[in-house]
Amino acid sequence: MQAGIAGAGFMARTHLKAYRKLDVEIVAVSSPSGPEETIKEFGLEAEAYTDVGEMCKREDLDFLDVCTPTHTHVPIVETAIESGLDVFLEKPVASSLADARELAAFVDDADATCMVGHVIRFLPAYRRARELDIGSPGVARARRLSPFPEWGSDGWFADPEKSGGVFVDLAIHDLDYLRWCWGPVERVFARTCGEVDSTHGFATLRFENGAVGYVEASWAQPSSRSLTSELELAGDDGLVEFSSEDGEPYANWTEGGSTVERPLATDGYWRELDHFISCLESNSEPEVGLEEAVESLRLALAARRSAERGEPVSPTEVGR
Repeated sequence: MQAGIAGAGFMARTHLKAYRKLDVEIVAVSSPSGPEETIKEFGLEAEAYTDVGEMCKREDLDFLDVCTPTHTHVPIVETAIESGLDVFLEKPVASSLADARELAAFVDDADATCMVGHVIRFLPAYRRARELDIGSPGVARARRLSPFPEWGSDGWFADPEKSGGVFVDLAIHDLDYLRWCWGPVERVFARTCGEVDSTHGFATLRFENGAVGYVEASWAQPSSRSLTSELELAGDDGLVEFSSEDGEPYANWTEGGSTVERPLATDGYWRELDHFISCLESNSEPEVGLEEAVESLRLALAARRSAERGEPVSPTEVGR
């Protein structure tokens, strides 16, 4: 397969590392500031473009991988779809629910394939944790702590209208994962503290099945601290714990004893891109389509609205 990449920054580089292990040829890269440095860094025999529309028009591509700022997603994906391409789109699907809905309708009308990169679903430890039988869901806890992403071009992460803020850009990883594990959320109550470039957010979730979740996301960590994450899923018949700072990915405690396992350490980005390519080859639907991505965005926006209002918010209220 031949692919093009829209974007030449941190996420594009992350995807390019994964493509080294896949049977995909990156034949073109587009970035408004010029992608030549990234092309050279990865030793690609790829054409450089500053306009993604021109790239889609001139190159013989099977799909486009979109690794651009969130607020640019809609026009880029629509351009790719109009050019007859399928699309892999980095999360979140868009910065507003209106844009996300517009994109979903556009892709559906075109009968194209578009997968959204909610990579947590493809990380082996998280996937294994979901598979374990812990009985009826009780309490979930997830943390994701990170320095502010200074690598964003023109400081777009610091503009909530573009990035969506810490809930839409960072917490959405765990919000999407917990919704995937335990189903729809009935209401969310959230709080934030700090400035826009040092926000620390908390959200308490009430799932429709009666379970409770707690999600913590931070852009307030010092630059010397790398991204860390934690997960805990507790049911009436077991407990699963995971921490990226532990030597082992997770431990599982039940009445019959405890086990500590290490799933196959396969990169999540490789796994999600491999899944997308397999879907294109088999003409099947990807695990994370636009409908799933829209609902996870809705939940993240509900958390942001709750923090702004200081009161619980139902995700069903978002977008009315």
